[in-house]
Amino acid sequence: MDYVRYCLASNLRLRRSILQMSQEELAHLANLSPGFIANLETGRNFPSSKAILKLSSALKIEPWKLFLDPQKQDMFFTRDEVFQWLEDSRQRLLGLSPMSNEERDQPNSDHGDASSPLD
Repeated sequence: MDYVRYCLASNLRLRRSILQMSQEELAHLANLSPGFIANLETGRNFPSSKAILKLSSALKIEPWKLFLDPQKQDMFFTRDEVFQWLEDSRQRLLGLSPMSNEERDQPNSDHGDASSPLD
């Protein structure tokens, strides 16, 4: 596999992982076949420019970032995405269900409440 295919394949898998998305989900969102996604991730196929735009839209990333060196991940993910992935992974490891975006955005009522019994 050449370097460009390697970068694309690695970044597709990595980005899907960070978004906790299956190949089937990505295929559905990008209006591509699951087999095509699998072949992209193994380097067997290379996408057209139209498919690259569909993939980048489904993965919520700029198209050019799919071709970055996968070793330079600091340019690939936002800080919030990394923290979210770490939190979701921690919860999965502990057997907890991941929090919804609404729960995540609500202030913690256990801290800073003036009526706390610990005060």
